Amino acid sequence: MRKRKKLLPLGIKDQVKTELPALIALEAVGQPWFCDDHLTDMMSLAMVCMVLADKDSEIHQDASRLFLELGKPTLDGERLRPLVGRTSVWLQRQPNGRVERAIDQLLGTHGKAG
Repeated sequence: MRKRKKLLPLGIKDQVKTELPALIALEAVGQPWFCDDHLTDMMSLAMVCMVLADKDSEIHQDASRLFLELGKPTLDGERLRPLVGRTSVWLQRQPNGRVERAIDQLLGTHGKAG
């Protein structure tokens, strides 16, 4: 029996695990309590969407823009807000198996036994 992995802050199809971390991170931008975990939550969202979405799709462009914005020395919450919102909603609509495979691919565990 394959053991289920606990991966990234993006749990599979659980709104508390998929949407909430990135949304909390977004609210933390510019606050003294903003930390690397917040940045990781938003980057995880962007990377999973980039793996899942068609390269020519609007959501892939949004996820790519989000990833680039997150790499800047100063984060702009107003620029991030629509990107985090659209990618979060899109990811929530994806099938569990596709999301899990994308996470596996990002972690380099795709096709390996758990």
